[in-house]
Amino acid sequence: MENKMKKNILTVTFLSIFAFTSCTTIDSIKPSSDIIKTSPDTVRSTNSGPVIGAEGEDGIHIWLGIPYAEPPIDKLRWKAPRNVSSWDKVYEAINFASPCVQIQSSLTGGGLAKPGDIVGNEDCLYLNIYAPAYTINSVPNENNKLPVMVWIHGGGNTSGMTSEYNPQKLVASQNVIVVTISYRLGIFGWFSHPELRNRSDGLDASANFGLLDQIKALEWLRDNIENFGGDSNNITIFGESAGGQNVIALYVSPIAKGLFHRAISQSGGITLTSIADSEEIDRISYPLNGNYKYRHKTTKEFINNLLNKGIINTHLNETGNIEELINLKATDLMLSWTTGEVWEGTTQMARIIGDGYVLPKDSILDALKDKNRHANVPIILGVNKDENKTFNLFNEELVTNILNLTFIAKDPFFYDLKSDYQSLAWRSNAVDTPADAIVGGGYPNVYAYRFDWDEQPSILGMDFSFLLGAGHGLEIPFVMGDFDFGRQTRFLFTKKNEYERNKLSEIIMQYWTHFAKEGYPSNESDNITQWEKWPKGGINQNRIMILDTEQSNAPRMSNGYVPHNKLVSIFENDERSLKVDNKCSFFEDVFSWVDNWKIKNNVCQ
Repeated sequence: MENKMKKNILTVTFLSIFAFTSCTTIDSIKPSSDIIKTSPDTVRSTNSGPVIGAEGEDGIHIWLGIPYAEPPIDKLRWKAPRNVSSWDKVYEAINFASPCVQIQSSLTGGGLAKPGDIVGNEDCLYLNIYAPAYTINSVPNENNKLPVMVWIHGGGNTSGMTSEYNPQKLVASQNVIVVTISYRLGIFGWFSHPELRNRSDGLDASANFGLLDQIKALEWLRDNIENFGGDSNNITIFGESAGGQNVIALYVSPIAKGLFHRAISQSGGITLTSIADSEEIDRISYPLNGNYKYRHKTTKEFINNLLNKGIINTHLNETGNIEELINLKATDLMLSWTTGEVWEGTTQMARIIGDGYVLPKDSILDALKDKNRHANVPIILGVNKDENKTFNLFNEELVTNILNLTFIAKDPFFYDLKSDYQSLAWRSNAVDTPADAIVGGGYPNVYAYRFDWDEQPSILGMDFSFLLGAGHGLEIPFVMGDFDFGRQTRFLFTKKNEYERNKLSEIIMQYWTHFAKEGYPSNESDNITQWEKWPKGGINQNRIMILDTEQSNAPRMSNGYVPHNKLVSIFENDERSLKVDNKCSFFEDVFSWVDNWKIKNNVCQ
């Protein structure tokens, strides 16, 4: 999803929520600075050379910043990633590598740079391995190999970095291996250009270089993870937001097939942009602020920006344009954006492109409907109940914001209603519609969840259980088992909600790792409801697991159902709809992410 943060947020009491969305870098979520000494027990071999790591928290081992591909720099910019060169000396993997190039968000909390600065490096294709501690001679093998879970971070595919996540408790408590991977972002990761297609063969002609990086990382793990005790035949990909969208994209990618064996998409989606729409759009017919499908900067618009700034001299379809772009410094390419417009969704380039190489040209949904066109492996699809409240809290049309310290919903009724139906549309895109497609196409092992935890405190009269609720990204600490995000979170994760919160986190970690181990989510806790598969055919039966605390009567299964063609009828049956005067205008707003919602619901045409 788009990164919609606009303000310089300095002391917001729930700052951590936005760290969870992969928009920021918070120092406190990086491994502590004392993890700097190598441990002889961590020496491992790879097909590129030996590596050594360090001891982490909770008695686990960590390898940080292992290169999995050649740096995609110079003539390798906008090329498929190449196999990493070999090394002879033992590689010290004890520090995170540089993040991929991005523009720093305002939510740094003492992070890398001031908001609006360009941070990172094009040399960024590295991964991190977190594994239970074993000596060199006791690494699991044969039947004892551990399941591997590969985390794909979010951030709109334009921002984010692996140092934002700390899966050490998940690894230590559940006896799994977790790998976090970096991949090219923004213009470096997703770029469609006619000259790239005309001059390149095979995967170099792709437009999805960030996805190719993720696939290359999976190939590296296939070839090397067993030396760390992992099972190369039991790899789970999981990710949140854009990371969850990438999971679904990899699920339908023909070249990713066989590289993973389970998938978990947290708050993802099925959006796919065509080559034509990624490169040029008739803005008279499709204005930038109109249909969400066309609400991105095109290649032509990006190049025209550079032309207007005097950075390049050629237009999109002129010979030599791609050479000019390849020869520019990364910082010059990023000058197409100004600080003030960086976080506007309409200034971002298209991501997840139907290039016919990495992804199908028609649609992700069509590929999901055909079991011969997707990974054919168990998948969990999920969302948070109040996804959009994370963003709406900073919408000046909805909320009065006083110095980023006091937040007052201007119309609490409308704030809640709009958030509910935006979040419902997100769920329809990310869960119900793709789940129906996969099961309807003949593959049955599909599971779904909705994360409902909203037990935040009230502070100075601000009820964050209402203002934020189960907002976007809030499930991540429950999945990772890590709630220690520094001083910014002490108001959010309190002693009062600690017991139930930790209990729910343990349940979620067990669901996720049992799914990774066995291919279906289950739990060893007493009296926990069985997680049922998604049913076929839209029949009225249990289909989605509600993840919440026991005091909220959860976890439990629900028969709620939100496919694209039911969105309007659900609203019409909501008594709150009687207070909305212009329903079509409301629908245009809240359902803008759903392709052809008017036709599918036979309204407002």
